[in-house]
Amino acid sequence: MLQWQERFCIGVESIDKAHQELFRIINKLHSIMGMENSNRKWTAVEALKYVRNYTLKHFDDEEAYMRSIGFKGYEAHKAIHTNMREKVIPHLEAHLAREDYSVQSIGFFLTVFEKWLTQHIVGHDRDIMQK
Repeated sequence: MLQWQERFCIGVESIDKAHQELFRIINKLHSIMGMENSNRKWTAVEALKYVRNYTLKHFDDEEAYMRSIGFKGYEAHKAIHTNMREKVIPHLEAHLAREDYSVQSIGFFLTVFEKWLTQHIVGHDRDIMQK
């Protein structure tokens, strides 16, 4: 489970709220792991669609904000988002499908996504306000 901490706040309300929503969604996904196989698969498929769509919308919103303030690191930051959009998320989705949304594959998704999200917020998103 992910715990929201003040260190994840970057100081832009809309971005902080989006990050908090991603934490909430990820924590909901943890509860899927205890479901029966048939319910778990359907629920995981739907929840993961929501995670993907929300994440991609968040990236668009964050990139629009960076452009609006003339953030000098925009291109590099956008490239990180593009890698997540085009490589990491599709790879994770393919793994889930191959594994038929097993508990282990959902756990793998959560581990990778949580690590990426928290490191991205602290390591890259905070730069938006510090520069």
